[in-house]
Amino acid sequence: GSAPLAEFLRLGAALVAAVALFGAVLYFAGERLARLVPFALEQRWVGERVVELDLGPEGAAAQRTRAQVEPYLQRLAAGLAATMRLPDDMRVRVHYADVAVPNAFATLGGHVVVTRGLYQRMPSENALAMVLAHEIGHVRHRDPIAGLGGGAALALLLALAGGDVEALAPQLAALVQRGYSREAERAADEAALEALQRFYGHSGGAAEVFRVLARAGAGSGRLPTLLATHPADAARIAHLEEAAADWDPRTQPLRPLAVSLAAAGLPAVEAPPSP
Repeated sequence: GSAPLAEFLRLGAALVAAVALFGAVLYFAGERLARLVPFALEQRWVGERVVELDLGPEGAAAQRTRAQVEPYLQRLAAGLAATMRLPDDMRVRVHYADVAVPNAFATLGGHVVVTRGLYQRMPSENALAMVLAHEIGHVRHRDPIAGLGGGAALALLLALAGGDVEALAPQLAALVQRGYSREAERAADEAALEALQRFYGHSGGAAEVFRVLARAGAGSGRLPTLLATHPADAARIAHLEEAAADWDPRTQPLRPLAVSLAAAGLPAVEAPPSP
């Protein structure tokens, strides 16, 4: 009757649960071990290569814009990093990518990338500083190499298992990384807020990063990449606003971007108004 089928389904569910649990344990073990790799070794291994980076067009106009924006990004990042108690051997290098998608991310070797699509939408230097300090926080916490270690461990499990278990890869990876990402994002947010407080004397403008991008997504019908990788729910925005509760915009106005893309013929992108 149905008893053998029910038993088979129970065994199948138990097997899937065991594989998922073992995969989660292996992922977290891989990311913990990866954090133990000395940062100097990671930098030597990566060198000047920027993993996952597409700098976009290499024409004369794009190169002129990069020559204007990248030094500014580097100066701002260096000022923020000086307040963040980075290890002595940790250096952060910021790159400007001439890509329309609004995005920013930290990758291996202390490299941080900011795209034109994000830079154009930044309403103030303070908002841009929130993005940079957040990504520097990921570098300080060794999140990029931890993600690589966890992913490599998971890939090893799937390679050894083979067969139909490979079908679980996307779901398992998403489940594990989503839980890790929440923790990493909270820690990077806290590091960024502390950096803004030390650098500007307040953390005003931080929450505006996510409002601007959310409005941009509402206008296009697509979620900006930065929001896809750095989820901004109401609780997160409320926390950023609470951190800036002592900020007085009349006596501490937000700073404008020191380098405008309009000078290079690239006007700011206006996000659609809030509904």
